[in-house]
Amino acid sequence: MEIRTFTTDMSEKVTDFLAEVFPQVGKPFEPDGRHSEYKDIKGNFELFLCLFDGENIIGTVAVKKLDSNNCELKCLYLYEEYQGRKLGYRLLNEAVEYAKKNGYRRILLDSMSRYQNALKLYEKFGFVNTERYNDNAKADVFMVKELV
Repeated sequence: MEIRTFTTDMSEKVTDFLAEVFPQVGKPFEPDGRHSEYKDIKGNFELFLCLFDGENIIGTVAVKKLDSNNCELKCLYLYEEYQGRKLGYRLLNEAVEYAKKNGYRRILLDSMSRYQNALKLYEKFGFVNTERYNDNAKADVFMVKELV
């Protein structure tokens, strides 16, 4: 298993991965709608990492700048069959370490209460509940981790 920084030649593989993994977590992938930011990964995310098993993407994580002090954890997804092996933890750790090294004071995330496994991972990593910070109508959980 290898974590690689996104390059534009991975675009098709990322789109294919997201189209497969979104239904696993119970939501449709809408690349021409609410998920259109994935059409321009380099332009929309400060960091986008892909976890590979051989030449296949099996997981992703991203960091998006909100302002000079705050960034947002995005796109932490892992195929179901790879869960429970600390791979999600590895991806999350890479994103948090990136945020620290780049001077962010806080990393925020939004999620849904039905994603209990993800929420447990975030809590283990030191994220705590916070107030709503965005207008994502689908999210009902908002968390933050202080980095300094």
